[in-house]
Amino acid sequence: MEALKKREDKVLERGKFNDLLGLSRNKKKENNLNLLRNATISTIIFGLSYMKITGLKHIENRIAAMTGKPSTEISAALIGEDLNSFFHGRIDEDEYISRTMKRNGWKAELPAVRGIIHENFRELEETRELLTRLKKQGFKLGLLSIHTKEWIEYNSAKFDYHKFFDAVLYSFEAELSRPNKKAYETILEKLDSRPEECLFVDDNQANLNPARELGMKTLLFENASQAESEFRKIGLFKE
Repeated sequence: MEALKKREDKVLERGKFNDLLGLSRNKKKENNLNLLRNATISTIIFGLSYMKITGLKHIENRIAAMTGKPSTEISAALIGEDLNSFFHGRIDEDEYISRTMKRNGWKAELPAVRGIIHENFRELEETRELLTRLKKQGFKLGLLSIHTKEWIEYNSAKFDYHKFFDAVLYSFEAELSRPNKKAYETILEKLDSRPEECLFVDDNQANLNPARELGMKTLLFENASQAESEFRKIGLFKE
């Protein structure tokens, strides 16, 4: 009975901790929104993930069916040092795929794997609508993205999203990427914007921290509806 009581007490304490953690996160979010409401923002910088253009996500089942390898093994194989080299312009797309196939013993044709990746690229229309509205309202827009030459060429032709941005910086051309502070400083230079007049939007908290340290305001992106709601709360959207 005593052991059972101790376990129950631990569960209760864990529940209280989670409740407090949730309240703390909500408080931080509200404090951040209050800061944004009082800020003068003329420039908004996004990660490409804001556009929700996918690539390697959720392709493991199709490649598994092609190679006979487990999907979990496929997922792990796609991420590694070769992908980092690809993202930073040290190898091209075919070299990345070829090395991945060879290292993991995939019995597949390289063009077929490349085709699966390209076919998986998607864009959410809701995010395009947000960018369109922000652009019409006169905001200067920037794009800071970890991406590759071949995939950017493919996606820019397919989705024509570069027209929204006043400046872009890709990891493959700069050979650096977020959260490296130099990447943030470089996109600011290309935009000719000061940190204090910028809002940095990304779906990864780790990528927001360097922007905040440089003096930018930040917003954690979850989905298009949440972003639109928070843009309204801080007055970015004129009614």
